[in-house]
Amino acid sequence: MSNRLRSGEELSSVVEQLADTPVAGVMVNCSYPEAVTAAMPILKASGLAFGGYANGFTSVDALKPGLTVDELTARKDLPPDRYAEYAFGWIENGASIVGGCCEISPEHIAVLAKGLNDKGHQITSFRKGD
Repeated sequence: MSNRLRSGEELSSVVEQLADTPVAGVMVNCSYPEAVTAAMPILKASGLAFGGYANGFTSVDALKPGLTVDELTARKDLPPDRYAEYAFGWIENGASIVGGCCEISPEHIAVLAKGLNDKGHQITSFRKGD
């Protein structure tokens, strides 16, 4: 897994640029869960609140300017419990912001939320418009 943005910049360089910016947190989103996992140590080193929202696509290579995610294929190996395992790993590494992006369904989030509740975590929900 690469720790580069799709535009080519190193994630560590981007995080370094945030040091002098008044931001509350930093996240990686709409990336494979494996890529989000690989990014966690870099985000943690920022000293900011951090986390990730992964997607559930097999590849984003087909996503060209002007196309939509409708052109992409969902992973078959990422049921809700497996996605929750990834997110629990991010939390174990210090992440305090987790959720899901494209192809991560309400069922995925329900399993994640139940697991977080069962582990005694406090859940704060943010929805568009909140």
